[in-house]
Amino acid sequence: MATRVARGIVAAPHREGGQAQYVTRPAAPPERGALSVTMDWALRNLDAPLTVADLAAHASVSERTFARIFTAQLGVSPIRWLTAARIGRARELLETTSADVDHIGRACGLGSPANFRHHFRRATGTTPTGYRRTFGAGPAA
Repeated sequence: MATRVARGIVAAPHREGGQAQYVTRPAAPPERGALSVTMDWALRNLDAPLTVADLAAHASVSERTFARIFTAQLGVSPIRWLTAARIGRARELLETTSADVDHIGRACGLGSPANFRHHFRRATGTTPTGYRRTFGAGPAA
């Protein structure tokens, strides 16, 4: 409960020096554009090794067209969005489950444990284990 309240006022309950603030962000914008079906599909398949080619094929457009439309509508490249969605899912799993960190990395599509830790640290400023220690539900998570 304390974590929820702390997030509500945009402050982590405990921060190590120099860490980024943790603010939950939606993976997709609230408006529903032409890409919403493909984005929803991607969010349901984060564990798969998705590429821009896969996303474009799902949207039935060329890769260049997909990347151009996606960036124009969301202001971020498809790969950056996909990585952010995967990190968001990993954060959710770290907070709510006791699953092994390496398993979470694979389940979110971030591949090897080293790749998962690299992307997670770059996005959050801390390790997956450190994040779980700060935001996890405790031993019963």
